[in-house]
Amino acid sequence: MYTTHIPIVSPKTNVAAYFNKKHTERYQKTSYSITLQGIIDSTGVFTDVCIGWPGSMSDEQVLSNSAFHQRATMGQLKDLWVVGGKMYPLMDWVLVPYTHQNLTWAQHAFNEKIYEIEKLGKEAFGRLKGRWAILQKRMEIKLQDLPAVLGACCVLHNICEVNQEEMEGELKFEVFDDEVVAENNLRSMATAQARDSIAHNLLHHGIGGAPGFLL
Repeated sequence: MYTTHIPIVSPKTNVAAYFNKKHTERYQKTSYSITLQGIIDSTGVFTDVCIGWPGSMSDEQVLSNSAFHQRATMGQLKDLWVVGGKMYPLMDWVLVPYTHQNLTWAQHAFNEKIYEIEKLGKEAFGRLKGRWAILQKRMEIKLQDLPAVLGACCVLHNICEVNQEEMEGELKFEVFDDEVVAENNLRSMATAQARDSIAHNLLHHGIGGAPGFLL
């Protein structure tokens, strides 16, 4: 699971909501954006997208407002873990890396595995933006039309991935989004214990003890 920002022109309403502070500070230019959250499988295919929340929202807030979050909390993700970065909270269906200092060997090995999976997600977003250059620059499209445009790009990306379309080297795009540690990183002790068990099994047995993963 990963969330990227799509630059947009200054909206006519709710300007503050779409103001992207991190991009403004980085590029020294006022920036506005909307978010694109994607759940990706191991082949680079988007299995779920959430498009259009304002750029001022954190990744955690975007997730909480997504239909995917609603389905997950209703128990529709049986036997699956979604893997996310440090910007997401640890939940009973979301696995994230340990963020504290002085990690144990098991915790360090677990984080390395999470980073490997997270890299696959970022690379999928990189191919998405590489294929459709319109996503790399400020989009001068009406705000209400953006979800349909971005959704179409994701569908076309999936077609390319399923058909294993090769990308030329010059088209590859490196995704860079500011990752802020989730404020409420730990939701329950039971989930923390489940993560510890997975980390232990990965280090000592080479298995995670979980039926399946999504990025």
